[in-house]
Amino acid sequence: MAWAVFPGNEHERAVIELVTTASDRVTSVVGGALLEKGVDQTLRERLLDEPELVNSLLLVNRPLGNMGPKIDLLRLLGALDERTHKAMKGIARVRNFFAHHLDASFSSQDRDFIKAMSQLTLHRNRTHYPHHLFGPDSDIAIERISSERERFVVNLKLSLIALMRDRIGHVPYSNQPLTEDRLLEKYPDRYSTGGKRPA
Repeated sequence: MAWAVFPGNEHERAVIELVTTASDRVTSVVGGALLEKGVDQTLRERLLDEPELVNSLLLVNRPLGNMGPKIDLLRLLGALDERTHKAMKGIARVRNFFAHHLDASFSSQDRDFIKAMSQLTLHRNRTHYPHHLFGPDSDIAIERISSERERFVVNLKLSLIALMRDRIGHVPYSNQPLTEDRLLEKYPDRYSTGGKRPA
């Protein structure tokens, strides 16, 4: 599973739109929306289950209403390593670039756009996508990247997987991590060897 998205038609349609469009703008804006949804939900599941208080911080026009501060808070909670933090911030900046420039494309030479794209490095030194739950990498190879658009999409996929792994790896509404033994209780078929960890 290379697309670690929430179940439901809304998310499935968004992925289909993203992978079938010829539009750079649709790719960046829809991709940014998928990331924003994942960031928001991951953060909500790391905070206490107090919806009114959480909404007072996370809704639009509130202190953490934009995606950037939410990504920063996830980093401070230990949900993201520095490389993933930078990549997600880069994806958010790319999305904003496309939203605010009528002539935007993935071949843009705009200095801010190039800087944002330079942060998308999650694919480097990797051959396969991480498994979306936990443990070693999956058997799904990372696509060969031959364009900036492909780099954006692959880094988006890797970011969404990182968010899902964090949600899976913690007790909901807490910062309490789950051990691999507890995770295997929840997902006994994670490993193809009958639910056993590889030797």
